[in-house]
Amino acid sequence: MRKWLYCACLLFCFQPAAAQIKMSLQVGGKGVGTVSMSQKINPDGSKTVELKIEFHKQLTLRSQNLYDKSGMPVRKFMESIIPGGKLQKQTVATFDKLGANLVLLDGGQRKTRSIPLVETAPRANASELWFVRNQPAAGTQVKVYLFNMDTLAWDLQTIVYRGRQNLKVGKQDVSAHVVETLGERTSIAYLDERGMPWRIESGATVMQRMEDNGP
Repeated sequence: MRKWLYCACLLFCFQPAAAQIKMSLQVGGKGVGTVSMSQKINPDGSKTVELKIEFHKQLTLRSQNLYDKSGMPVRKFMESIIPGGKLQKQTVATFDKLGANLVLLDGGQRKTRSIPLVETAPRANASELWFVRNQPAAGTQVKVYLFNMDTLAWDLQTIVYRGRQNLKVGKQDVSAHVVETLGERTSIAYLDERGMPWRIESGATVMQRMEDNGP
């Protein structure tokens, strides 16, 4: 189930304003839960993205990602909680020039790990700032190593802006920015003018904005 959170994480103006949406979550055409997402550009130009996935009251996954003003990862946090608020698993990653530094909490046990990445490997994800600050031209792409909080490994991904496409979301017709992610895990995201998803497709998994969330 954590892979859906990772796919969502792949997709995310210097104004301290936050945007929030709620999406339905389907796997193989069957509704399995809801996704709440918010993003905020901080006064220093950094970006915070928060996600919460609720699987019909059986499990809640939460994440928070912080990127600096160039799209470099600063900190990633992920936890899974079972009903009653009991903490099941938590992962915290911080980043420096040597790679990722992890603190893992699982079943009451605390462990630390370091996952290295060659210092010259690209890890600034400029697509995190598309539409919220920068307007890419169609065909713009970013090749970047992203840290996978599911597998605890660095994945080389290519993120491409395909341009605009008309899309029907529920009863609403919208013009969406299309962003495709290629590599270890593939996805297609249809985004609004703030860079927030109308719809995300990744294999059999589909997240779509609920109708009470306007543009």
